[in-house]
Amino acid sequence: MMMAASPAQPRRRGYCPGVLAPMEVGDGLLVRVRVPAGILTAAQARRIAALGRELGNGLVDLSHRGNLQLRGLDADGLPPLYAALESLGLLAADVESEAVRNVLTAPAAGLDPQGFDVRAAALALDARLAADAAVRGLTPKFGWLVCGGGVGHLADSSTDVRFDAVADGAGFAFRVALGGTLATAVPIGLCAPAGLPAVAAAIARTFIALRAARDGAPRRMAGLVRETGAGAFAALPGLTPLADAAPPVRAPRAVLGVQSGWLGVAFPFGRLDVDRLDALAGLAERQGCGEIRLTPWRALLLPGVADGTEIAALGGVLDPADVRLRLTACSGAGGCDVGTTDTHADALALARRAPALAAAAGAVHVSGCSKGCAHPAPAAVTLTARAGRYGVDINAAASGAARWPDLSPAEAVDKVAALDALYRQRAEPGVGAEAFLATLAPADL
Repeated sequence: MMMAASPAQPRRRGYCPGVLAPMEVGDGLLVRVRVPAGILTAAQARRIAALGRELGNGLVDLSHRGNLQLRGLDADGLPPLYAALESLGLLAADVESEAVRNVLTAPAAGLDPQGFDVRAAALALDARLAADAAVRGLTPKFGWLVCGGGVGHLADSSTDVRFDAVADGAGFAFRVALGGTLATAVPIGLCAPAGLPAVAAAIARTFIALRAARDGAPRRMAGLVRETGAGAFAALPGLTPLADAAPPVRAPRAVLGVQSGWLGVAFPFGRLDVDRLDALAGLAERQGCGEIRLTPWRALLLPGVADGTEIAALGGVLDPADVRLRLTACSGAGGCDVGTTDTHADALALARRAPALAAAAGAVHVSGCSKGCAHPAPAAVTLTARAGRYGVDINAAASGAARWPDLSPAEAVDKVAALDALYRQRAEPGVGAEAFLATLAPADL
């Protein structure tokens, strides 16, 4: 029997959940549905909503890798869930093939007039990973990315292997790069769209072989390339040399609200429920083309929809400047077996009490434990729960020792509200929250 982790010792499970690999969390079993190319038909979305209502607790999460998560299931609900997802074409053949299908696709592919349509290549990659037994040795969380550019690009998404479309004569080719964002990944060459699955499989086999030959080798591509260089990958068949190694320039991303070809809607903390998902599917059928696109920004795109009136009534966020989108929070008490605070409610309280500071921050993070799942990196303000109380820190990650420990949730919100007041009183125009907080003297704090 698995022992529950104590609040002071968050469990590190070491794997990513799937449908065939459900994860036990605070509200039951969580299953993550991988959606090829991130494209759900409205009918699929309706059926998933019904499954969440019938078999789970009705909560739906949008993951940072463009997948859907159903919560609150039990073991008896898994067989009917598997049967239903198989009928929808959303069930992998086995745990191993499911685990390697971590393909993030630009959600506006085929909708964005400024980008290339990479849907066929992304679907072909997903199919190859599912079918190729030689790639089963990839490490957990190993990820792939297929991006067509345009205003819905994935330039700042970090992953193990990137395929970024670039103009090539009358069409496009893929710039292949390893271990990072568009700006930081190491480029290894160009490949034709039709050759992407074979190139990807060769990269996977090379990664597995290089790791097997080295004791204690890094588990992710960026670390391995730092140790071994990228030469073994650049020499793979199917790649041609890059004329220019510099990454292509991407304009600022714009996906929320009414765009040219879709309507983008986000939900605070990536949390919605089956009724909202069902309503969005109905809207996609009535006003759009009958599709819902999943994104890594915990948002959804509704192709062809141009009116956000119903979306706002559902609690969706259409404005990218909405302060709630600067807040990150894990599931907290009830959703995680080590969470001891209502992280979502406390984060929304910060949005109300400290809106100026949150709006000027890269992130404000409320974590149910020191693991910091929702935002492992430092944030302008971080609240870390331990035994029902928070430690508050600035420009820090959840794993560190808090500057103000052992505060009640109300006291923690009051502390951040006081920092917000300082920011509004003293910050120069245009100064971000992180920079401002770094200048404060101990007497100010």
